[in-house]
Parts: sequence; C-alpha cells; structure tokens
Amino acid sequence: MGCGGCSFKGQSTAVEDTYVGVRFGEETNLTLCGTRGRLYGKGIPVIVALEHGPTYGVVERSPMAVFKPCQKASAKQLLRPATGEDQEAYERQLQSQTRALAFSRERARALGLQMKVFKVSFALSGRHAQVYFTADKRVDFRQLVRDVSKRFGARVRMVQVGARDEAKLLGGVGVCGRTLCCSTWLDDFRPISIQMAKRQNLSLNPSKISGQCGRLLCCLAYEDDNYKKRRPKAPASGSLPVIEGE
Repeated sequence: MGCGGCSFKGQSTAVEDTYVGVRFGEETNLTLCGTRGRLYGKGIPVIVALEHGPTYGVVERSPMAVFKPCQKASAKQLLRPATGEDQEAYERQLQSQTRALAFSRERARALGLQMKVFKVSFALSGRHAQVYFTADKRVDFRQLVRDVSKRFGARVRMVQVGARDEAKLLGGVGVCGRTLCCSTWLDDFRPISIQMAKRQNLSLNPSKISGQCGRLLCCLAYEDDNYKKRRPKAPASGSLPVIEGE
C-alpha cells in the first residue's frame, strides 16, 4: 500500500550510505537525514536543518534503510558534524528548557491562568522558544509571553494542543508495555468510541481502555473494521461449531 500522496506501491530494502538516522533529544523515533554523500558513524553529534532552525542531534543508525521515494524527498538535511561550541549551546538549550518550564508553570499559576504548561522547546540559538500547553477554554496568555520573553531573552510562541497531542509530544509507555503508538508511528488520530470496545467484548473499565492522555485507547480502532465485518457472521458466544457430515 502506498503512503500518503505516493504512487510507489512496492518496497525496497536497499540501504544507502547517503542517509542516516538521527535522534533529537529523547525522541523515540529516528529522523531520516541526507548527508550529501558523506559517511557519519553511529554516535556522532551532528547539526541538522529543521523547520525551526539548526538542531543538535546524534547519529543512531548509519547507514539508514530507505523504503520509498517519498522518504527520500522528506529527508532532512544534515548540515555538518557538531562542534564543541554546538555542544555547549546544546547544554545551554537543555538548561534553558528546564528552567523555562518551571518558570512558565509558576507564572501561569501566579497570573491565575487556567492552563497546563507541559513542555518548553528552545532553538539551539536560544533566540526562539515554543511553550506547549493544554487548556479547556481560551486563555489570555499575553502577559505570560511577555514574562517568559523578558526572563530568557527569546521570542516566545505559545502552542495550544489537545490531550492526545500532549501524550505524543511527551512520549511514554502504554498499558500494553510498549512505547506509545502516537509518539512512535501514529501520524493522525482517528475518532474513538466506546462502541469499539463493546464490539470487541473488552472490559469497559476506564482504567483498562484509556491511554496516558486520559482518552480512549487509539488501538481500539486497529481491528474495529474486522469486527464490524466478521462479527455478524460469527457463531454466538458459547455455541458449538456445526461440522458438516455429522
């Protein structure tokens, strides 16, 4: 099956030495990066061009398998090996993110804002920051933006997300014992209903069918189509199968 917008139906297991897998921070997934023909060994710190600017990462897989042409088209560009100055900037970035998160939470409480700040992300340069939060209703965070901007000398952008996006950004382990689907491979969120759990004869105990985000488990939808198609044709629960010829 082709991916979104890709007409390429087959798969290739070819490994190309111009692509590597880079991990940024504590992210679960590796990001495919083009190296312009240069080889980078595993564990090499590098600088990659991302949407919000040059970003510090570490090569975790070299070379990286490329399965479809669209993957190559969406690969990020690896700019260069990281220098000692980059390493120092990255350490300052981590420190700023930790301090800014605590500061933002404290100021939000002091200002009486009904919001939950759960993540602050700085650019490697330290000149830009994104503050991620959840809220049940519209929040006037203009004073909070001014306070954070003044305290850290950065241009601040507030990003409001839903509960599922919060889990996706923070990551974690689900009730199944595996890393959250949303933080690894799940790109979009399908509407999930309690009927999906009922069709699969699952316990309706909220603690057993809810994820880290507090919403119904995304995996309830994975087999729901099969249950819709096959359940009406299946024998009643507890009945014995009819064997022809007996």
